[in-house]
Amino acid sequence: MKKLATLATALTLLMPMAPAHAQSKDSYKRLWQAVRAAGVTIYINPPECYGATFDGNYRSAMRTMTICQDNGIAGSNQETDWTDNDLDTLRHEAHHVTQDCIYGGAANNRLGTIYIDTYGFARQFFDDTVIAKIVTNYRILGANEHVTVLEVEASAVAEMNDPNAQVLDLTKYCL
Repeated sequence: MKKLATLATALTLLMPMAPAHAQSKDSYKRLWQAVRAAGVTIYINPPECYGATFDGNYRSAMRTMTICQDNGIAGSNQETDWTDNDLDTLRHEAHHVTQDCIYGGAANNRLGTIYIDTYGFARQFFDDTVIAKIVTNYRILGANEHVTVLEVEASAVAEMNDPNAQVLDLTKYCL
C-alpha cells in the first residue's frame, strides 16, 4: 500500500538535505505544511513511482500529491535524502495545488494560472527553447493548450526556487 508521509516524518526527511539547502530547510517545512493545510495528502515513493516516467504528480479530485524521489528504492516505500530534483518536484507539484484553488476552492479539477502573462513570467527563468521543450513534452503526453500553460507556470515557479513565496500563494488562494 501507499505510505503516507506524516508531517513529522516529512520534516525529519528534510533535515538531511545538502548543505546548499540548509538555509532553506525551514521554508520547505513551511511549504510542506501549507500543502497539507490545504487538505492535500502527500505520498513519498509509493509503489506507483517504481518504473514511472514522472517525478511526481498532483491529483485534484483525490487531493493527493506524489513525490517520486530520485534515490527511491524499487520495491520499498522508504524515503531517502532529498535531492535538488526532489525539492524541485515538491515546488512544482505544490504550485499545482495553488492553481487548483484559484477558481473557488480545491478539488474541483479546475486549475487556473496565477500569473496573468504566464509565458512572460516563465521567460524570467527559461529561454524560449526551454519553454518550447516543456510545451512539447506535455503535448506528447496528450496535454491540451490549457494544461501546457499550467505546466509552464508550475515549472517556472519551481525554477524560481522560493518556497516562502509559494507559501504566501497557498495561503492567499487556498487557506
